[in-house]
Amino acid sequence: MGHVPTIYHGLWQRTLYAEPAEGEPAFVDRDTQVYWLQAGDWHADLRVPADRPDFTGVSTIGDCSREQLLWLARQTAFSGITRVEGRFCTWHRLIDLSPGLEKDVGVTRFLDDDTLEERHPDGRYREVWVGVTRAAPSEPIARFDNDGLPVWLQTGNYAMAITPRRAVIASHDLLADSATLTDAELAQRAAVEISFAKRRDDGWRIALSTLPWREGERIGAVDNN
Repeated sequence: MGHVPTIYHGLWQRTLYAEPAEGEPAFVDRDTQVYWLQAGDWHADLRVPADRPDFTGVSTIGDCSREQLLWLARQTAFSGITRVEGRFCTWHRLIDLSPGLEKDVGVTRFLDDDTLEERHPDGRYREVWVGVTRAAPSEPIARFDNDGLPVWLQTGNYAMAITPRRAVIASHDLLADSATLTDAELAQRAAVEISFAKRRDDGWRIALSTLPWREGERIGAVDNN
């Protein structure tokens, strides 16, 4: 039996972020492109801010300038196991582009079958999520690498392709401010790919990615190793 009720399954798009949760918000974000795909107990979350710099001419991380590397390393993208316990939803991040110390826990409630509200337990923020796949739910698909980490999560014609970060050297501080890192360390920090893909008549294509130059590329579904 899964730990995530089926009402959570599918693809969700964030339409509002506001802080604090109550009263007149001091900050509102409707421009960041945010997708959360829940495939059974497994999730992937991709958030691409509107201030993305120009990546024309870039085809690998090695082609990036320091400004581009800094932007890549500061993105929010993660994947792992989800647990729902009563009104609390916890996203356990097994793969995280920009790791932090705070646990990712939200107080959730469904405003209707297609709209989910999430609030920080201390009221720091409020998010509104709208279901993209609610009208035609599909059996979720999850594929994993040899370490048991998710590399492909799919619901219907939508998927998240995930490439975990390779093991970093002992001296690399994953919690350090990215501005303090060397270019080589920034490249290592940014080497987590989470790409949102859509299935078209000609196969899967990447619609949004932590690696901007991959957008528009065709991609094959991943089989279990």
